[in-house]
Parts: sequence; structure tokens; C-alpha cells
Amino acid sequence: MTRKLLIVGVAALLGTSACAGTRSGASSRNLNVITAAELEQHRQAGVRDLYELIDRIRPRWLAIRSDRSLQLETIVLVYQNSSRLGGIEALRGYLLTPMITSIRYLDAAQAGLLPGAGSAHVEGAIVIMTDVGGGTGRR
Repeated sequence: MTRKLLIVGVAALLGTSACAGTRSGASSRNLNVITAAELEQHRQAGVRDLYELIDRIRPRWLAIRSDRSLQLETIVLVYQNSSRLGGIEALRGYLLTPMITSIRYLDAAQAGLLPGAGSAHVEGAIVIMTDVGGGTGRR
């Protein structure tokens, strides 16, 4: 009898944990995109620049996991629309303005397809999407 109760209890636990995982709103959220709604929420909370924003909510985007070469630097590139701005330091001082419509992280394979990687190993890319006529948010 105890063994049967144990099996039923384990099955119930596994069933509820599986259901909880699928009901969660976070599980369907794309962790490679910061949406306009998230941008607005953090702008209203007082976040000033994109480095601070990404460091708070998507810190893995800023991380270099390991150098891939002893001779070449491993970097995360930053783009505004299709223009390269530089490395992650370009996010410092880039104001969180309403002109930014979304921010997307591209892994190394996707980032390698972007123009202007230069002579470096690319870990990934952060692409800031803005309104076409919006210009930059640089100070």
C-alpha cells in the first residue's frame, strides 16, 4: 500500500511540475529580444542607458564566455539597425529613448553574417532597432 501511494505521489508531483512549466508566461518569452513594452517599463523606472538596461535584465548578452584565440580578441558587437557601433562599450551613454523599438541578441553564428566583424572572433551581437528617421540615442 505504501509503495502504491509513493508511486501515485511521485506521478502527481511530476504532472504538476510539467503543467506549471507550460503555464508560465516566462517560458514563452523570447530571451533574445527586449520588446518595446520592456523598454518603456525600464525607461519609466529610471534606467538611463542601454548598458545599464542590458546589465539588469539580460546580463548574459554582455558576457564573453571564453577567448577563442590567443591572437584575436573575442567580442560582442553592437549595431544600430544595420550600422556597426562597436563593442559593448558603445551601449554606455546610449540613452534609452522612445525611438528604440526593440533590442535583439544574435548568437555567434547569426552575428557572423553581419557586416563589419573585422579581425576578431565574434561571440554575438546586440542589435538596437530604432525608428527609421530616429537617429541615435547617443549623448
